[in-house]
Amino acid sequence: MNKLYFGDNLEIMREMESGHVDLICTDPPFNSGRTYDAFFRESKAQEKAFTDIWQWDTEAIDARQDIRDRAEADDTYKALDMCLKGYDFVLQNAVKGNKGSMRAYLAFMGPRLAEMHRLLKNTGSLYLHCDPTASHYLKGVMDAIWDQVNRGKNPYFRNEIIWHYKRWSAASNHFQRMHDTILYYSKTKACLFTKPLQPYSDEKYVEDTVRGIVDGKLVRLKNKEGAYVKRKQRSKGVLMHDVWHDINFIAPTAKERLGYPTQKPIALYARMIAASSREGMLVMDPFCGCGTTIDAAETLNRHWIGIDLTIIALDPISKRMGDRHTNSANEPLVPHKDYEIVGYPTNMQEVYKLVRDEKRQHDFANWAVTRLGMVPTRNVGDGGKDGIGTVSLWNPETAKKTAKRIIAEVKTGKPTLSQVRAFCHTMREQNAIAGVFITLELVTKGMLQIAADMGDFQLENSKRYPRLQFWQISDAFFENPSFLRDTIRLPYNWIIPRKKSERHFDNEQLGLL
Repeated sequence: MNKLYFGDNLEIMREMESGHVDLICTDPPFNSGRTYDAFFRESKAQEKAFTDIWQWDTEAIDARQDIRDRAEADDTYKALDMCLKGYDFVLQNAVKGNKGSMRAYLAFMGPRLAEMHRLLKNTGSLYLHCDPTASHYLKGVMDAIWDQVNRGKNPYFRNEIIWHYKRWSAASNHFQRMHDTILYYSKTKACLFTKPLQPYSDEKYVEDTVRGIVDGKLVRLKNKEGAYVKRKQRSKGVLMHDVWHDINFIAPTAKERLGYPTQKPIALYARMIAASSREGMLVMDPFCGCGTTIDAAETLNRHWIGIDLTIIALDPISKRMGDRHTNSANEPLVPHKDYEIVGYPTNMQEVYKLVRDEKRQHDFANWAVTRLGMVPTRNVGDGGKDGIGTVSLWNPETAKKTAKRIIAEVKTGKPTLSQVRAFCHTMREQNAIAGVFITLELVTKGMLQIAADMGDFQLENSKRYPRLQFWQISDAFFENPSFLRDTIRLPYNWIIPRKKSERHFDNEQLGLL
């Protein structure tokens, strides 16, 4: 069964069987100041809260130590460790600034690339989508992992594909940046490649006449009578080049656009899948985001596995798959019925299972705050909050609307009065207009009194909202999710309406395959 996993892709991949994936197509974070683990819900304030993720901190240091430990018994990790030590020298062992950020990013990506290599079949391939910020560093890491023996040319590096697109760009003091890089590697020399074709640059010319080499020059051939030799059948084209300029960037008004900040065109990923797999094969995306790879895989009749760090990705993915695809009964695809979801609770039993796993507790917090329409925070250094939301309030002093913050905190154990007081302190420190304290246990009278003491706030339409509210997660939510909307009162639309995904997009780009 096709699967969606929610959690840390490194931990999930390490639990998977070696050599069972036919193709990996993925669009990881680029280390370009943008994030991959949040659906911003059109909030610039929330977007700002997720910048500068890559820092040389305890997580990066622990990741490097884990690589060194595994290098003692694993040749792939040994090659990775040597490569990263070389980059330490190049990046001057920096712990701050852009160089420190890059070292942290490579400590993150390195082991994940090592696991992708392990999961591929011998006939399998990987397409890694990146940009000029980190593509050259990632290629060095992939060369180290994919070719640990040869000292000459790496036979497993197939192509550096340039995806050239056109989009609106602001004026700048450099050439407009209009391309991404896709690194194409195979597990072995025996990789599957379907040899996709593209039209000749002058289709009429090559359709009608035959060309050949005469005296070292490419010319149109003539017969004895001096007439050009005609082709017996229509030319199918030439082997596709490594510069792709026929697939457009998704315009803001395009029907394909879902609003996800890093969304890529489905035609781009459909081309990779068609080139390096056949129907019935297994395609994986460890950074699946809003589901472009799995959408393309489903369209092309491949099996698929998608992984994403945050459960917030499930909403756009499930809507997209239901809008665009049907099952054997010609019914829209439904999560848990037509494809399996791992790490997303559907009842209280699964909630407790998620909470008992120490490695997944932040996944549970992510799930809880996204049910309130908030964006999850990082799992470290979150400043006493697990989720962030914003609301625009009228400021009579400036006669303008001002963005105000709403925060949430999730506690999986028995809540205490001191924890609630600490959350109130965080609300004041973060200048939050409201907060939601989420628990699995009953809220006491003392906690309710603290909430009463916090008071409420008023919008320009005279509606009043409690500043501190509690949500005790129970079976009532799973039986009727709208129950939450009646329990928690927040001054914004929790569920931003998504436009329906077209079953066949207008652009006809899939015809380019």
